[in-house]
Amino acid sequence: MAAAAAHDLNNELTVIVNSVDCALGTVDAEHPAHQLLLVLRASAQRCAWKASGLLNFSARVNPNPVRASFEFLIER
Repeated sequence: MAAAAAHDLNNELTVIVNSVDCALGTVDAEHPAHQLLLVLRASAQRCAWKASGLLNFSARVNPNPVRASFEFLIER
Protein backbone atom coordinates (compact mmCIF):
# COMPACT_ATOMS: atom_id res chain seq x y z
CA MET A 1 0.00 0.00 0.00
CA ALA A 2 2.78 2.41 0.83
CA ALA A 3 4.33 1.76 -2.56
CA ALA A 4 1.09 2.65 -4.34
CA ALA A 5 0.75 5.85 -2.33
CA ALA A 6 4.37 6.82 -3.00
CA HIS A 7 3.90 6.06 -6.71
CA ASP A 8 0.74 8.20 -6.83
CA LEU A 9 2.51 11.00 -4.97
CA ASN A 10 5.43 10.83 -7.38
CA ASN A 11 3.02 11.09 -10.33
CA GLU A 12 1.31 14.15 -8.85
CA LEU A 13 4.64 15.80 -8.13
CA THR A 14 5.70 15.20 -11.72
CA VAL A 15 2.60 17.12 -12.85
CA ILE A 16 3.45 19.95 -10.46
CA VAL A 17 7.08 20.18 -11.58
CA ASN A 18 6.09 20.13 -15.26
CA SER A 19 3.41 22.78 -14.70
CA VAL A 20 5.87 25.02 -12.87
CA ASP A 21 8.39 24.56 -15.70
CA CYS A 22 5.73 25.66 -18.20
CA ALA A 23 4.86 28.67 -16.05
CA LEU A 24 8.54 29.60 -15.78
CA GLY A 25 8.69 29.61 -19.57
CA THR A 26 5.99 32.28 -19.71
CA VAL A 27 7.06 34.51 -16.80
CA ASP A 28 9.92 36.97 -17.17
CA ALA A 29 12.83 36.56 -14.78
CA GLU A 30 12.06 40.02 -13.35
CA HIS A 31 8.46 39.14 -12.52
CA PRO A 32 7.80 38.74 -8.77
CA ALA A 33 6.29 35.29 -9.33
CA HIS A 34 9.46 33.97 -10.98
CA GLN A 35 11.36 33.49 -7.72
CA LEU A 36 8.31 31.87 -6.09
CA LEU A 37 8.01 29.44 -9.00
CA LEU A 38 11.66 28.48 -8.59
CA VAL A 39 11.08 27.80 -4.89
CA LEU A 40 7.97 25.77 -5.70
CA ARG A 41 9.83 23.69 -8.28
CA ALA A 42 12.72 22.99 -5.89
CA SER A 43 10.29 21.97 -3.14
CA ALA A 44 8.35 19.65 -5.45
CA GLN A 45 11.61 18.10 -6.67
CA ARG A 46 12.69 17.44 -3.06
CA CYS A 47 9.33 15.80 -2.36
CA ALA A 48 9.67 13.68 -5.51
CA TRP A 49 13.11 12.58 -4.33
CA LYS A 50 11.61 11.55 -0.98
CA ALA A 51 8.77 9.67 -2.72
CA SER A 52 11.39 7.88 -4.80
CA GLY A 53 13.14 6.87 -1.58
CA LEU A 54 9.86 5.48 -0.24
CA LEU A 55 9.39 3.47 -3.42
CA ASN A 56 12.92 2.08 -3.14
CA PHE A 57 12.40 1.23 0.52
CA SER A 58 9.07 -0.50 -0.11
CA ALA A 59 10.66 -2.63 -2.82
CA ARG A 60 13.18 -3.97 -0.30
CA VAL A 61 10.71 -4.75 2.47
CA ASN A 62 9.94 -8.43 2.90
CA PRO A 63 6.27 -8.86 1.89
CA ASN A 64 5.96 -11.96 4.10
CA PRO A 65 7.16 -10.98 7.57
CA VAL A 66 7.81 -13.77 10.04
CA ARG A 67 6.94 -13.78 13.69
CA ALA A 68 9.87 -13.83 16.12
CA SER A 69 9.97 -13.90 19.88
CA PHE A 70 11.52 -11.03 21.79
CA GLU A 71 14.05 -13.43 23.31
CA PHE A 72 15.12 -14.58 19.85
CA LEU A 73 15.66 -11.00 18.75
CA ILE A 74 17.77 -9.95 21.75
CA GLU A 75 19.96 -13.07 21.51
CA ARG A 76 21.26 -11.95 18.13
